[in-house]
Amino acid sequence: MTTRSPSSDDESANSITDPDAQARRANDGEPSGGFPSDLTIDEDAADGLVTAEEPADGRPPASVDSTRLYAKYRRLAAEQAAVRRVATLVARGVEPAEVFGAVAEEMRRCVPADTAGLWRFESDREIIVVASAPDPAALPKWPVGTRTPLEGNTIAALVQHCGQPARIDGYDNVAGPIAARARAVGVSAAVGVRIIVDGRVWGLAAVGSVRPGPMPADTEVRIGRFAELIASAVVAGYRDEQKRQLLAEGSQRSTLIDSLLDGRAFDEWRLQEVAGYLRLPINGPFVVVAAHSPTGRDEPLPEIESKLRSLDIFSAWRLLPDVQVGVVHVKSDHKLDRVVGLLSRMTTARVGVSAVFKDLRNTPRALHVARVMLRGPTDSTSSVAVFDGSILATAAVSAPEAMVQTVTAVLDCFSDLPDGDREMLFETFRAWRDTDASVRGAAEALTCHPNTVRHRLRRIEKRTSRSLSRPKDVAELCLAFEVHRRLM
Repeated sequence: MTTRSPSSDDESANSITDPDAQARRANDGEPSGGFPSDLTIDEDAADGLVTAEEPADGRPPASVDSTRLYAKYRRLAAEQAAVRRVATLVARGVEPAEVFGAVAEEMRRCVPADTAGLWRFESDREIIVVASAPDPAALPKWPVGTRTPLEGNTIAALVQHCGQPARIDGYDNVAGPIAARARAVGVSAAVGVRIIVDGRVWGLAAVGSVRPGPMPADTEVRIGRFAELIASAVVAGYRDEQKRQLLAEGSQRSTLIDSLLDGRAFDEWRLQEVAGYLRLPINGPFVVVAAHSPTGRDEPLPEIESKLRSLDIFSAWRLLPDVQVGVVHVKSDHKLDRVVGLLSRMTTARVGVSAVFKDLRNTPRALHVARVMLRGPTDSTSSVAVFDGSILATAAVSAPEAMVQTVTAVLDCFSDLPDGDREMLFETFRAWRDTDASVRGAAEALTCHPNTVRHRLRRIEKRTSRSLSRPKDVAELCLAFEVHRRLM
């Protein structure tokens, strides 16, 4: 047995380049990157051979040099054609198993060799056959899927432990189960090269001969070209699988978020499962955020989940036809302030934020409140409206349609006033309410004389036929003006 240490060419032969670039090079007829050809061909002579007609009698060219050049040229052309065929499969996104089979067969024909195969290292102690192109009679002795222990000084052990191409010129004195299988299929000599994926030795590409004596000196380089394509197929297949998993995960996440927003019944165990999958804590406090999306296609808060996560805030988001909705875990008032601040900086779209709630099963009600806040006022410096959770505000938004209908009848008495005059009276009442029914406090807030406030309040009493000295009337007017502010 002899082993061969790699040259610098061997090292580059097993490095991974971009799969898409490899496929483009192969389709354009270039040799795969990282595998310099061992052939030195006179371009003029080669052109002459390409354009020359085949001899009518089938004999090779008369010149010995021309005969050798012709043979080298035909071999290189065959290799490039084989590489192009495999690269095309990779570029088309064919399943890796199909690419593996094609590579094994192309290696066997191009070297040429009697057997060829691909193996994946399952661990430090075992390999598995992923593709095989032996003589049909030998296939049952080492079929695809066979696991074999890595014992003895075999090609597989040398490639895995040293990361170097290796060869065995005779199996008579080689021990171990792999060598025993090689002898069982009639292999006398073999050459193998590593397959590198993500910087590690993923597997082994090998060819074997049933004839005594070593295989040609350039075998490592020639099968190394195919090893690089195998690496590309593995990477491409891994990317495709990642995409499938992400799509499946995204679909499942969307379904689970919808189940929370729709208020589907969850028992405690199922609620914990849903929260865990969405990466949300099981216990609140939470808020629901609703950001207006006019088209339903563009997210008004792009990458909001990752940005909140960078602030150590967990959330789960869903784009609905008219809004982008998020369930956000806020550990404290400070965290809520950071959420509101981030929302304000990210978009100019209207954003509504619900009051804090503790049970994820209350998400539908919080979503309703967040949607209502999209219609209500915000402060002058932000497009974000946060629900304060007060009893008065909660009563105002609990049944919007019914409340609007009721309040419209109460406030219809102001309909004949100009808009500015009407809003002035409403603002005066709110200022009086917010200053604990203090005329002087309302006057300071409105920057006017207290007698002006008294005059406006008397106008409200007269038009509504309600007295601000009776608690029941005050409660009704407070609710009416709150509904008008938030919903009308």
